[in-house]
Amino acid sequence: MIQIKNNNLVQIKTCPDFGRNEKVKPARKFWIEPDFLYPLVKGLEIYRNVMSQSKKDLYVLVPNKGITKQLLEDCENDMEDKPKCEGFFSTYQDQLILRSTYSKRMTEHAPYFCISNVGSYTFAPFKVVWPEQPGNKSFRAAVITKGNDPISGQKVFVPDHKLFFVDFYDSEPAYYLCGLLNSSTVQAFIDSHNISIQVGNVFKHMNLPEFDADNKKHKELSALSEVAHNEDNKIKRQALLKTISKLGNSLL
Repeated sequence: MIQIKNNNLVQIKTCPDFGRNEKVKPARKFWIEPDFLYPLVKGLEIYRNVMSQSKKDLYVLVPNKGITKQLLEDCENDMEDKPKCEGFFSTYQDQLILRSTYSKRMTEHAPYFCISNVGSYTFAPFKVVWPEQPGNKSFRAAVITKGNDPISGQKVFVPDHKLFFVDFYDSEPAYYLCGLLNSSTVQAFIDSHNISIQVGNVFKHMNLPEFDADNKKHKELSALSEVAHNEDNKIKRQALLKTISKLGNSLL
């Protein structure tokens, strides 16, 4: 549980069990500025409640808004005003520098605490997400929007690195795409090919109809998908998923 100080600092606790680096163990607590803190969605949470958003108390630090030279410089300048956060990162500097995503994908002068796969898409208000490896479960997708933020109230969810996603700035096309991806036709296709194709490249192997705001069935599918995301009753949600699948199949 995140705690808050009167001077707007938040206490975080690291989750070393999520990684394989023994040098970051054991779990530790830090007081930091919350500016770079975002609610996190992990892949398994989608399958626990397919069409609903994460309610876990998990967060991720995203210090940079992108990887252009200017955005990396902005990030470094921003960090100077956040000594507690900088102290947290410096504690793990040796491990952060050794990241393959940092050493192979970032520019030579990138701050060691920056993340490589970050851009405007990371902070989009709506994201359709699906796990990189569905495992022994059928393919499922979900829309994530905003989660709890200890200071501001809400911030956009940031997907875990094991999730693929498509970013949207409007809700209707996001929920529409999610409905299509949860149709039995799409699920059967992906489930039968998830060994031979990367699940992240599903759109290279399918021709899905683009959202049309003037199409009543498209709007109906979007609306049903959004309702399903907000339905906590498992039986009612499963009934909605069946209706969504049937409607989605009719559009393919």
